[in-house]
Amino acid sequence: MELVHSRSLDDRRTAPADAPLSVPDWTLVGHRAHAVQFYEDDAFLAELLSRFVGASLATGDSAIVVATARHRQGLAERLKSRGFDLKVPEDQRRYIPLDAATTLSKVMRGGLPDQVLFNELVAPMVEDARDAARGGRGRVAAFGEMVALLWAEGNIAAALRLEELWNRLADVYSFSLCCAYPMSGFVGNPHAAPFLKICAQHTHIFPAERRRPSTHF
Repeated sequence: MELVHSRSLDDRRTAPADAPLSVPDWTLVGHRAHAVQFYEDDAFLAELLSRFVGASLATGDSAIVVATARHRQGLAERLKSRGFDLKVPEDQRRYIPLDAATTLSKVMRGGLPDQVLFNELVAPMVEDARDAARGGRGRVAAFGEMVALLWAEGNIAAALRLEELWNRLADVYSFSLCCAYPMSGFVGNPHAAPFLKICAQHTHIFPAERRRPSTHF
């Protein structure tokens, strides 16, 4: 487990409100990793996601995005502004956008994610994306928000279970996965222990956004 960059409370207190955001680079985790991004602002997450997915598609690799409608729309708008026509990689099965709530409903049983249902749904998707990637590299970048939906519902056990299922799938398939949780879901001491358990399920941890120190004199 690697903390990719640190964040101090002093940074947040002293940085000007209009200072540019320090944006992490999810692609640095490599092509076989399970990273987690904590965030406070939707626009910040959309920017990170657009860079992650855009870098994958631009190099001929594949991307799977399991996200809310708002975040899928934010991603599409940012990629379009940078000249991406998502219809092309989607037709090639290199870009697979899915609704997080709908996908989650298909893998749940008895209030928890079911391993059989999860594997039956997600494994073929990863295989398709891998096979569609150009150049024979089979690289897949994936983003998922199903765990965040479970956390928001207060179903912490289910969120942890789903993280475990992704890790088990990663033992079979090679892909780079990034999950994201809004910091609003971790307010209050009762979430301290589960927060650490979430972190323990990931190879890389990206703290929530911070602003770069001002360079004005």
